[in-house]
Amino acid sequence: MMRLGALIPRGDRRLLVCYVLLVLFSLALLWSVTEPLRGSYSLMRVDVPKVVFWRQLLWAIVSWLAVNVVSRIPIRHLENLSWLAYLATLVLLVAVLAIGPEVAGSRRWLAVGALRLQPSEFAKVGVVLLLATWLARRVDSGSRIMATLGSLVLAIVPAVLVLREPDLGTSLVFLAVWLGMIFWYGISGLLLMTALSSAASAVIMFYSERVAAQAWPWAVYIVLIIGVLFLVRLSMSVSVLVLFSNIAAGLGIPLLWARMKPYQQERILTFFDPTRDEMGTGYQAIQSKVAIGSGGLFGTHYLEGTQKGLAFLPERHTDFIFSVAGEELGLLGAGTMLVLFLLLVGRAVDVATTVRRPFASLLAIGVAAYFTFHVVVNVAITTGLLPVTGLPLPLVSYGGSNLLVSSLMVGLLLNLSGHRYDD
Repeated sequence: MMRLGALIPRGDRRLLVCYVLLVLFSLALLWSVTEPLRGSYSLMRVDVPKVVFWRQLLWAIVSWLAVNVVSRIPIRHLENLSWLAYLATLVLLVAVLAIGPEVAGSRRWLAVGALRLQPSEFAKVGVVLLLATWLARRVDSGSRIMATLGSLVLAIVPAVLVLREPDLGTSLVFLAVWLGMIFWYGISGLLLMTALSSAASAVIMFYSERVAAQAWPWAVYIVLIIGVLFLVRLSMSVSVLVLFSNIAAGLGIPLLWARMKPYQQERILTFFDPTRDEMGTGYQAIQSKVAIGSGGLFGTHYLEGTQKGLAFLPERHTDFIFSVAGEELGLLGAGTMLVLFLLLVGRAVDVATTVRRPFASLLAIGVAAYFTFHVVVNVAITTGLLPVTGLPLPLVSYGGSNLLVSSLMVGLLLNLSGHRYDD
């Protein structure tokens, strides 16, 4: 007879409690969005069917089993299988572009019988595993710059394939994970400064061209970069590299803009001015802020959110589920959810600082970067701080692929936490 302990994943119990509570939050919120609004609106038709809740419950059970299995796999096997996992996900990403069904102009899923799987989600696990393997084997390398550039290529390949689907939000996850892992690996401050200043150059160029419709903000920024480089007095080759990177990033924005889909362009423009299309691309952001704002400190009470119940809030069971939490559970409920994510990421960083093997340390940081980017961007989108990009809240938003992948990430952390002192 199977022992009860065999059904409980191994590893850090505090991390496991955070995981369980977040999944319970998900199930509670999904039950709410599939229920009609109580009170005088009880006859309002619910356009999110109850099957959404039951499917998520089934995926939660499958994910629990997956966490249990992953928490017990020897770490050396994870490292040895990283290339296989990475290549397998690349094959799936190519298959999506070739044979995946087109839905609303995008190809993001593969149909496996009655199931729909999203390979871009599973690619996140493959990338985290391979980047940890790649960088760990080059910890003592004489040229960290080459190791960093090689890891960037490994991250960009799946990012480009996902961008082709198109799925801008998910493609950025790979770069965020890469950035977190190379920072932990020991990237030089100079290279990090170049990357951040180039990103700033791209944002300022976009503002200059599309919002202000004047070239002077970006021109002033480039002049400031030249002034900083002169004062810092770096070598001529390094100064030229930094300046060239900033100019290339800025001038590349118009080219990138031209390749974006019209709906992506409209989302970004609406971010700067939601009132330009209140009933179109700006509708989600406006209704999301209304929902969160109406919740106040204690919320409108569970099952009684009017924004959710009257179907004013689109995508409330997926990308905007945090808005439902803010409306019905208030600042205290939504804040509790964020605290659980903070504790989860904190445990991941703690694991990264205490394990002995470089692979395990980098893997833990990769998982921490995954959750941090997803949570920060999703919450920023729902509160109107970022343009709508369609990025789910891990472990909480509806979606079997994301729940399973996020659970696998937690399983990896549990595994590492149970082998902190292994050489």
